[in-house]
Amino acid sequence: MAAMTSKQIRVKLKTSLIVALKSSGRKLGKAHPRRYPRLSVRVAVDYTAGEKCIRSIANTLSGGGLFLTNVNGLEPGNEISVRFRPAKHLPVIQARAIVRYLVAGQGAAVEFTEISDDDRHKLLRLIHQKTGDRRILPRAPLATQVQSEQCMSLAFSRDISLGGMFIETTTPLPVGSPLTVRFNLDHKDRVVTATANVAYHVEKMGMGILFKTIEPQDHDAIREYLENLPALPKTKSATSKSV
Repeated sequence: MAAMTSKQIRVKLKTSLIVALKSSGRKLGKAHPRRYPRLSVRVAVDYTAGEKCIRSIANTLSGGGLFLTNVNGLEPGNEISVRFRPAKHLPVIQARAIVRYLVAGQGAAVEFTEISDDDRHKLLRLIHQKTGDRRILPRAPLATQVQSEQCMSLAFSRDISLGGMFIETTTPLPVGSPLTVRFNLDHKDRVVTATANVAYHVEKMGMGILFKTIEPQDHDAIREYLENLPALPKTKSATSKSV
């Protein structure tokens, strides 16, 4: 059987991600690439569209945006201002956002277009600290060493999904940096190798990376690892949408 090209591998990875989303049982709007991790929440959000100020509830929070349950006439492409407190111990965050897509009868996914680096880091830190974090894409704990040709030292992976992983390191590479990572799954001898890009940083914690190319057998090994984990308990939060 002929070896797959890099393009074919990327297509297969993207297809598998969409299948994973559909298998979660949730209705999908439009598929968008995901750069940041997400968290199911119930957070009050005041948003301003034109001259109207409306109170809504976000049931999904990410470093890149929110999923609002009360859209009140919003349409894709609408620009809004949002104001919310992601947790009681954190200050109010204000940002500009754009409506990316709607899910009929459920709400709208909005993406931040203007948010301070400090506020984005607060959101990412909160998401990674929450033990009840349930992402739409299956993501699981992974305690393993990660080696990169671009880093002089070994780092430790905090978790993994079909799309990427979070690496604990005190010396993260700049966002957007390409890298090649090698790691083990579940204490097995097999070494998984993938090329990736740095997607974001969480101060004093590490960096999130998105896989770019990965061998089919390594991709299948990650999927098998995820599928064989014990089921996560259901949370009381509302069904989440991806942002």
